[in-house]
Amino acid sequence: MADLKQLEFYVLRYVPYVVRGDFISIGVLLVEPRPNGFGFADIAMTSDWRRVQCLDRQVDIEVLQSLEPYIRMQLQHSQDVGMLLHKLADSFANMIQMSPREVCLAEDPARELKMLCSIYLEEPPSDIMPAAPRPKSEHAMILAGIEDALTQAGIWGLRIEKVSAAQYTKKKGDRLVFDFGYLVGTEVRFFQAVPLRTNFNQAIAVNIARHFPKVADCMHAENGASASLTAVIADNLDRTNPEIEFALDAFKDNNVKVAAVADMPSIANETRRDLNA
Repeated sequence: MADLKQLEFYVLRYVPYVVRGDFISIGVLLVEPRPNGFGFADIAMTSDWRRVQCLDRQVDIEVLQSLEPYIRMQLQHSQDVGMLLHKLADSFANMIQMSPREVCLAEDPARELKMLCSIYLEEPPSDIMPAAPRPKSEHAMILAGIEDALTQAGIWGLRIEKVSAAQYTKKKGDRLVFDFGYLVGTEVRFFQAVPLRTNFNQAIAVNIARHFPKVADCMHAENGASASLTAVIADNLDRTNPEIEFALDAFKDNNVKVAAVADMPSIANETRRDLNA
């Protein structure tokens, strides 16, 4: 009989309405504790996001999907579940939570992780509920608006994409990646699609606003370049909403420009003129 390993697992939960306490299980974290770290440590996320969308119609699925590589990277570097829990709570305003620790015995941790996912994450098959088409996320719609404006201005091909802040801050855990940017003389102009319709995205936006000055300082120290950031938001947002207003104020307080998608054509044309394109 093969040796059984003692494992610990946690169920990752999305809690969009923290006060109400409603949640959907979206992932399973399985680790094999050892005196000097973990023998096995991995995360698996759901592949069916329909239940999440039923709980929160404005959820940004792309952000939730990005948690899997982020958590896997954290496990490789820190191998500290307590620290990971703290980072998740701090980054996502407690809207990403983990269940209490559970213990299990298994011969093959990878196979056990698949089995736990089938228990906690999979929806029982039903002939009654057909798969609904996935609506385009707010983030994707903003990105499409930016791309259209840059294309119409004739500068889409001059852009730089997916610039990681970590290459300047030298922090491996720095997850900020800029969507688009242009080098105008000694200035790097970044454009970031920022959805704001949910509390989850508002918390991320505030973190981006507060983090950008540090990134700009690091860029200047490394190569003398100045950096600016324009946060591009959806049209027709209710800017009197206290949470949205708080996020917008965070951008203003940290010298980050804010533009609606409808403003992008004029901004793109201005950038084209500055590029002499």
